[in-house]
Amino acid sequence: MTLGALAAAAAGACLALGAMLVVAGIRGRPPEPRLPAAPAPPWLQRLRRMWAAMGDPARSRTDRRRRAVGWVAAGAVVWVMTGWPVAGVATILAGLWLPWLLGSARVVQERIATLEALESWCRRMADTLTGGGAIGLAQAITTTAGRVDGPISDAVRALARRQQTEQGHPATALREFADAVDDRTGDTVAAALLLALHQQSSGIAEVLRQLADGVARDVRARREIEAARAESRQSIRILLLIQAGLLVLLAVVPTFAAPYSTPAGQVVMAVLLAGTGGLLVWMRRLSLGRTPPRFLSRAGAP
Repeated sequence: MTLGALAAAAAGACLALGAMLVVAGIRGRPPEPRLPAAPAPPWLQRLRRMWAAMGDPARSRTDRRRRAVGWVAAGAVVWVMTGWPVAGVATILAGLWLPWLLGSARVVQERIATLEALESWCRRMADTLTGGGAIGLAQAITTTAGRVDGPISDAVRALARRQQTEQGHPATALREFADAVDDRTGDTVAAALLLALHQQSSGIAEVLRQLADGVARDVRARREIEAARAESRQSIRILLLIQAGLLVLLAVVPTFAAPYSTPAGQVVMAVLLAGTGGLLVWMRRLSLGRTPPRFLSRAGAP
């Protein structure tokens, strides 16, 4: 590699690193008071979702920024060592978003865990009502709130607190519970509880058991589907490892790598890698499917 090409690669890497630091600095500023703004355009919403998908959401912003800067530095090193700008950019993109692209199984498991928690809570409330542990549904919610575990524990405890402080307005509390669960099945449970609190029906325990049975059937179906998809996900990971190994081989063996050092070769490499990324996005969408639309939320309240 000539000195000019090396300087150009280093300049490009510094430019990319500077852009990442600027974005991180902007996001790290404390929020300023402002008037409610109009909804962001679709392309800006997509960019925000891409930023949110970068890395593990459970990590702090500082850790995610350090990870982003680290992958930018790794991409710059790959660019300088191979002389392939496409390989450097691909390294950055793969390091930042490959865990998100391959994380559909985790998302589905979180959804299943939420449904299982809803099923368990409905059965516990039904048992409390029929066993005499509660006088009515509102007391059953309060009684079972302390024994709920899993993804909906915070939402149920918040619902119980709201039931105690705002007994005359359960609709707002149940809509907030549905928003916290953020699932159509959670909307169904919240709607059933809302109708029961208004009508004070004596058959709410049987309704809760029927809801729990329906959720249990849904959970079994989803687990069977995920078991069938596990082999396909493993095959995708193996193919990605093979492709990564091939790129390393091309970088190590100059005879094989010569065609990719030309501008036309870089275009071909970019098209192939972009096709791989597009297929991964497509596979993620197929794995997650379309989320059923919700029908109960605080935003939709009259």
